[in-house]
Amino acid sequence: MGMFDDIGQMFQELEDGRYIVRIENYYRKKTKHNLNPLCWELKLMNESSLALPVKVSQIETNYGFQILMRELKNLGCLKPKSAAEFAEVLTGLKGAIIEVNITTTKQNEGFRDIRFLRKLY
Repeated sequence: MGMFDDIGQMFQELEDGRYIVRIENYYRKKTKHNLNPLCWELKLMNESSLALPVKVSQIETNYGFQILMRELKNLGCLKPKSAAEFAEVLTGLKGAIIEVNITTTKQNEGFRDIRFLRKLY
């Protein structure tokens, strides 16, 4: 066994495109820059062994928050009116089957972006 065999799957990324995933969970995690973004646990709904990038929503900035609000609208959710309602909306999405789009951005070479497109179930 080679020294890096345990991370071999990290080099097998999905191609840019649309995929069907299930929202398993969400959590907030403090970064080294003292931000606390929303992180999504998504499960690819096919038998592929390729790695799904991590979806991070930068909800502490107005720009990031508005992106997430548009994505929630794409999933059929009404815009929350409070932090408590926001938590209810996110909790209600657990287990949802949705379509996402994965894009490798050109501005930050190698950065993988996931956008919620629509809710299927």
